[in-house]
Amino acid sequence: MSGRLIGGCLETVSLLAGTPFGDVPGFAARHAPEGLIVYLEAAESGPVAVARLLTSLRLAGWFDHATGVLLGRPGAPDAPELSHDDAARLALDDLDIPVIVDVDTGHQPPQLPLVNGALAEVALRGGHGTITQRLVP
Repeated sequence: MSGRLIGGCLETVSLLAGTPFGDVPGFAARHAPEGLIVYLEAAESGPVAVARLLTSLRLAGWFDHATGVLLGRPGAPDAPELSHDDAARLALDDLDIPVIVDVDTGHQPPQLPLVNGALAEVALRGGHGTITQRLVP
């Protein structure tokens, strides 16, 4: 997948959806004709809350221009009735774009940085992935 990176901590950015500071569909229209790679991670939320937050972002149009989604490893444990992977499937499975889970970004080590607005290419082969970021207008 390739596109402009946009995202962050799910508990934080979900509060911005529907505001001028979280207008991801507008950002895509103005700055990302190549599409978006939406990256998110949950610092403390369990899987039920993650499913709700992802659904909220989906309803706010955050995935309308997405070429793919990256989800970092969550900080909270899975619940007996629902795993974090299941939560992602519930909210995003029918988007018809790649969704990669357990990415090494966010609040869990090694906390590799992603740059909002960077052009990125993501490849996943044999369980190993690469993300190449380019800082270009």
